[in-house]
Amino acid sequence: MNARCEKILQLLLSAKQAITSEEISLALQVSSKTVRNDLKDLQPLLLENHIKLTSIRGKGYELLPSDKEKVTLLLEQQALKASPIEPENRVYFLMEKLLLQTTYTKLEDMADELFISRSSLQGDLRQVREILSDYNLALKQKPNYGIKVIGDEMQIRFCIAEWLYQQDSSVLRGAVDLDILPEKDLQTIKNSILTNLRKNQILISDISLQNLITHVAIAVRRLGENQAIGTGLDYAHLKNEKEYIVARKIVDDIEDTLQITFPVNEVAYLAMHLLGTRLVSPNEKVDRHVCSMDPAISELVEKMVERIDNQYGFQLKEDMELRLALALHLKPAINRYHYQMNIRNPLLDEIKLNYPLSFEAALIGSEVLNEIQSIKLVEDEVAYLALHLEVAQERRKQEARNKQRCLIVCASGMGSAQLLTYKLKDLFHEEIVIAGTTEMHNLKHYALDEIDFIITTIPLLWDPGIPVIQVSTILGKADIFEVKGMMKRNNQVIRNYFLEPFTYFRKEFTKTETILRFLCNDLERLGLVDSNYLDSVLQREAYASTSFGNLVAIPHPLEPQTDRTFWSVMTLVKPIEWGDKPVQLIFLLNASKDRQHELKPMFEEIGNLLEDQHLIRRLVAARNFNEFKRLMGIG
Repeated sequence: MNARCEKILQLLLSAKQAITSEEISLALQVSSKTVRNDLKDLQPLLLENHIKLTSIRGKGYELLPSDKEKVTLLLEQQALKASPIEPENRVYFLMEKLLLQTTYTKLEDMADELFISRSSLQGDLRQVREILSDYNLALKQKPNYGIKVIGDEMQIRFCIAEWLYQQDSSVLRGAVDLDILPEKDLQTIKNSILTNLRKNQILISDISLQNLITHVAIAVRRLGENQAIGTGLDYAHLKNEKEYIVARKIVDDIEDTLQITFPVNEVAYLAMHLLGTRLVSPNEKVDRHVCSMDPAISELVEKMVERIDNQYGFQLKEDMELRLALALHLKPAINRYHYQMNIRNPLLDEIKLNYPLSFEAALIGSEVLNEIQSIKLVEDEVAYLALHLEVAQERRKQEARNKQRCLIVCASGMGSAQLLTYKLKDLFHEEIVIAGTTEMHNLKHYALDEIDFIITTIPLLWDPGIPVIQVSTILGKADIFEVKGMMKRNNQVIRNYFLEPFTYFRKEFTKTETILRFLCNDLERLGLVDSNYLDSVLQREAYASTSFGNLVAIPHPLEPQTDRTFWSVMTLVKPIEWGDKPVQLIFLLNASKDRQHELKPMFEEIGNLLEDQHLIRRLVAARNFNEFKRLMGIG
């Protein structure tokens, strides 16, 4: 199975409804004919694994719900036995080989193993060196011996965790199937961690649990190869933390069972991970934590919220739940930054796609942290802050009511669980009330006597004895469509923002900066912006790419600068690389400096567009303003 066929199966696996070959071709940037040929080639393999791919006339292709677990296992099996033929697969193979061994490896042996020439191998190793450099690691080459990875041991472990294991899908099924240690050793590590976390009432998400297991497993593997954390680790300040005591107990259990000795630096290393992953239960009282909030963190949060309110008019200053949530997230986030423990946010793309305004607001708020503590958060952390801001906005829309009681099971942490809570309340406030949230590994310990049903973002591995509904982590359009129908677009809002003089069709630009320069120069030529406008748009782009997925980019200046709010819209003949995503439809947001309240509905409308792949495909193909208006529903 080639990489494109794997991506097709992944798209079918994640789809909530039938998807057409055109939609698949749009996502993969290939022709519909290529997709149909790939689907034909996949059929024998699917039949061999008792998987049925259904073709529905006029709707597209879909998998049977009962076959989705089979497809997941098939993809994992293919990944294990696949020969790394394509360059990206070879790079992953080389990363794994070099990171998981401490001795030198000869270049000719690697070339023979991959069935490639020495020159092709050197090209792949250039990419390996670029990846390693992000962790301040390097490849050391020794004549007649070969090459090996060198650098700080902590950075080697972070690289192993991020590159080889942090994208593992087994967390979504509650499995522990890392190949770095025997299964029984992994189970020992998991049991020790869970037992001590529960005993000491430390709450972490399922994803954080999997990451913690991964890091401990890597530590055991590396210690077995005499690769310990260096003595330069400063851990004196950790010894009084609860997490250090818990880390010591976890290590004691593992030492007794696996007959391995952890140096004291390794205990501190584990404590650092606990400090970077701990959550607070949403059922705990807000006042209790507000009173004990770190004054420096409290001041930081206050300034962040103030800046967000000033920029976007959210009016969140008095929201103590938001301030607490931000404070509780920022403390471990700052720890992660200081210990260089960047985390992957599995919801990053979905958050940017579904909540672009909250992401922008979080980005503005994070600049306060950079100014005060010289800490620049990565996009993954900013997206978690965006979840808390979206929760706060949802909270303003509703009040809790006594209805049917449901429990939410979510793998990706309290921010996403709370956001799902408020989304569900907003949509189904007449029918349900959310009784609480939990992680799958704690579900068996949750009293379900007064729970009417469960809403989960991951498949449950057992029958809880009450009805279960599975939804996506980000309650997107497909989930909402199932229970409430298609969201209606606000045509008047779109009509106000969409103006013919600032709409450009089927341009042949190939560079992001060229497009932005064209759009901004046109506005400056008409006297609508000053000469600094382009610089502001480019500076915003430098913070984080404004490509949000589904071929759409939403560039904008750092601060509103125009006298009225409107869009500059451009379509391209062919998609271009914009940040890390292909883009063919651009909305430059020109926001009024005196009417900040218009930002939210503008972002909401673009958010609706981002979810509608059918509409985006038709908009990209439009050749004039009237056709574009008609497709947008304002013709």
